[in-house]
Parts: sequence; structure tokens; C-alpha cells
Amino acid sequence: MRPLLLLCPRSSVVVMDIHADITAKAEQLRLALRAKLGVHGRDFEMAAKRAGRLLPARLRKQAAIIVKAQGLGGHPKLMRQIDMAAINKAHFEISAFLDTIDPNDRRRTRILRMVGGIVFNMILVVVFFVIWLAWSGTL
Repeated sequence: MRPLLLLCPRSSVVVMDIHADITAKAEQLRLALRAKLGVHGRDFEMAAKRAGRLLPARLRKQAAIIVKAQGLGGHPKLMRQIDMAAINKAHFEISAFLDTIDPNDRRRTRILRMVGGIVFNMILVVVFFVIWLAWSGTL
């Protein structure tokens, strides 16, 4: 006869499921950060750190919640400290933010800003050259 395994909050089976769930969510967010923001990292903690100000402050705090939970490493007694509702909320909010980002639009905006800066600098050089010509009496 097989013993009945009761899943209570202190069961190591539940703890491993929670840890696997947190790890899966962190990996999903790491891949989303890579796809949407171009942030690379070997794990979610590094990717969130490298994202820096690309994420709003409230989302950086949400990412810290996931990183802290992931850092507990599936230890049964420490995993009791995790609030899965907060983890789910953090995952949802970060995913919702990343879903609104269009990588092509970010790339286009970055290129336009770079070209705009170059054109502005060229205009300044021409204006200062004309001013110099006028000041020296050549113009």
C-alpha cells in the first residue's frame, strides 16, 4: 500500500514546485527583457540590474522581489517567507510593461536622435564658421 502524501505549506514537494514556478517566471522575464530592451544577462538578476533606468522605479522594486525569492534557492524553511501573490503581481506588471514596448520603434527613435544630434552639430559648425568669416572681414 502506498502512503498518502499530503501537500501542506511546509511540504518540500510544494516548495520545489514554488521554486520551479519562480525560476520559470524569472527566466520568462529575462527573455522578455532581452527581446524588448536588448538587455543581456546570464540570469534574471543580472538582466534586471543591466536594465537599470530602462525600467521604471516601481518595476525595479518588483524585479527585486522576484530576485529575492529566487535567491532563497528552494530552501524549505526560507521559502515560507515568499508571498506568491506578490511574485505573481510583480511578474504580471513587468510583463505588461514589456508587452507595451515596440523594439522597432525604440530602434527608430534611437537612430533619429543620433541623426538629429549630428545634424544639429553640423548646423552649429556652419553657423560658427559664418560668424568667424564675418568677424575676420572675409565675408
